[in-house]
Amino acid sequence: MKRFQLNSIIILTGVMAIACQPVSDSAQVNQPDAKPASENIASRSQKAAEQAPPKVTPPSPVATQVISMNAYKVPYLGFNGVFNLNTEHQNSVKDPRNPKRIDVEKMEKFSFYQDAAGKKPIARNCQYVYMGATGDSKYYAEYKMTWDLFELVKEEKQDPNCNKFQYLSFVPPHGELKGEPIHMHFRYASKPSSFATLVNMTKDPEDATKFSPWFATYCGGGKTKCGTGE
Repeated sequence: MKRFQLNSIIILTGVMAIACQPVSDSAQVNQPDAKPASENIASRSQKAAEQAPPKVTPPSPVATQVISMNAYKVPYLGFNGVFNLNTEHQNSVKDPRNPKRIDVEKMEKFSFYQDAAGKKPIARNCQYVYMGATGDSKYYAEYKMTWDLFELVKEEKQDPNCNKFQYLSFVPPHGELKGEPIHMHFRYASKPSSFATLVNMTKDPEDATKFSPWFATYCGGGKTKCGTGE
């Protein structure tokens, strides 16, 4: 009987000693992370963002980071004075869209006429704001050809006929460096058209019946002849 009681005491003492031992380091390592749920969600969102492919923004067809061909060369980028439709360029002469004359005052005020003498106005004293330059959709990469863009200013006193010329795009006056007469190219549009539409017309398929692509040519200095080329 005494032996039985002694064995029981020994067993009980062993069980109590085991129960009082601290939890081992290895057991603590295997315990689940006790971070707040908000931290886990933020961590997963960050990892997903890092793994997701970067978003690519397509370039604008009228990005105006391009510098005008005439920047730092001539006053008002060359847009000052009288420009007449080039009578040596038949596609320009025959295209009914083209005014016969454009008068420009310091690249701010434009007037358009049906005749070279400037006696039959289409729209007069139209006020514009310069919107910058953009590369031609076809020839910029090879020739650095640019279009200068002007948008009609909204004014109550504006000639209502100016609305036909809400958007203007010009290949600025050029040619003097090559020994050619100064000339420029001109396109215009009103809503719902846009600058992008005008610039992209360079890529239109050639069609003599539609005067396509549109490259209306105007002579600088009040001249009416400035070569047969583009």
